[in-house]
Amino acid sequence: MASVFRFSSRCTSIAGLLLALAAPARSQRADLCRDADSLRVQSQEFQGLGTTSREVVQRELRNRIGERFTCANWQAEQARLEDLDIFAEVSLQTAPAKDSGVVLTYAFRELPPYIPFVAVSKTEQDGLSLGPALASLNFLGQGVRAEFITRFGGTTEFQASLSSTRLLDLPLKYDFAVLRVDSYNRFESFHEDSWRIKLDMAQGLGEMGLPDPAYLIYAGELFLLQDGKGDSGILLSGNGDFVPRLAAGLLWDGRDRRHNPRRGLYQELRVTQNGGFLGGPADYREWLSDTRAYLPWQTRNTLVLGDLYQFRDGILGSSFGRYDRFHAGGVNTLRGYGNDAFQGKSEIVFTIENRTDLVRKRTLRLWRWSAYYGLQGILGWEGASLWDHNSLLERDFHSGWYGGLHVLIAGADRIRFEAGSKSAKFQLEYDIGILDKADIQRFRAR
Repeated sequence: MASVFRFSSRCTSIAGLLLALAAPARSQRADLCRDADSLRVQSQEFQGLGTTSREVVQRELRNRIGERFTCANWQAEQARLEDLDIFAEVSLQTAPAKDSGVVLTYAFRELPPYIPFVAVSKTEQDGLSLGPALASLNFLGQGVRAEFITRFGGTTEFQASLSSTRLLDLPLKYDFAVLRVDSYNRFESFHEDSWRIKLDMAQGLGEMGLPDPAYLIYAGELFLLQDGKGDSGILLSGNGDFVPRLAAGLLWDGRDRRHNPRRGLYQELRVTQNGGFLGGPADYREWLSDTRAYLPWQTRNTLVLGDLYQFRDGILGSSFGRYDRFHAGGVNTLRGYGNDAFQGKSEIVFTIENRTDLVRKRTLRLWRWSAYYGLQGILGWEGASLWDHNSLLERDFHSGWYGGLHVLIAGADRIRFEAGSKSAKFQLEYDIGILDKADIQRFRAR
């Protein structure tokens, strides 16, 4: 399937390009937090909050009034606030106060709260699609991202989504999406007419006395698929396939930040029941392991190691639809092999990638709003295996090399301009992608 949910919406936009062309704002003096280290916090002030509610900021702070200020807490605060993806820049100013205290002034440069843009989706299955869209990066000032997206061309899609790092005051990340697809699936040769409703939640365990990076995962999905032409034999049942899905798992997110991390480990484990006792004609389980390690080895260089493993078991006869097969090849899985070189019910994808900061994060100003951009040089190796049996790597393993540029922009994470070739034969394949490869591959955007 070509479902992308919220990930596909963070793509190239006219508004993002306008922001990137705006004149850079004047640089600020570096924060001198060490001068205030171990002083007692007497008060906290906020500057630059035109849209954002103060409560959204306060719930991310680790330095508390009446307690000792620490630089470590400030660094954690800055990362958490920037990961909300509603600020272009967050800085701190400290001022001495009476009785050996300190006054903290948090200064913010907000991203535009509403952005009309052209949504672009580039997948191996559907090719290039685009259409009008509207995103609220900071809906009602609550740090909630709301989006309404349409895309036409390679595919016809309509999408509405809500996502945030917290649910009110609860440490619960969520991503809710409704997606409508009416287009031709050229990988499986049928006209797809589908609805998908999806909710992913990750409950933080730090407030329960466990380590802050630990989360419990809960997820559910309702998927309804019909064959628009009715003559391809793609369905498991004659009147359309209704596939409910429930998932649970564990997550360890020890990265230093969510957007463009430089160090730390991301490890997710989850199991998903598809159909079976939930109802519908499908009946199988999916076991997933998503590992990403970020290793800085120079000031401007970070080595990224990735391993995405998705294994399906319990598949009996006609309990697994062809529309749920994995497809490898192209910018989101394996360069140099064509867009649909390998297929399978299970897959494993390896990635070794070095990211070199060519242009560090720079803040831009457009009227009262701000944005940021950066540029990275990329060199990497990737490998993949897809199979239909119940063992690992029984089929041939395929690999290739790639390189290119990643443009980091506000509200879109990264845009990937890359070229790669299979290992056995040097034949470059050029393409454009969005977000990290593992994100796109997991959400079935080929």
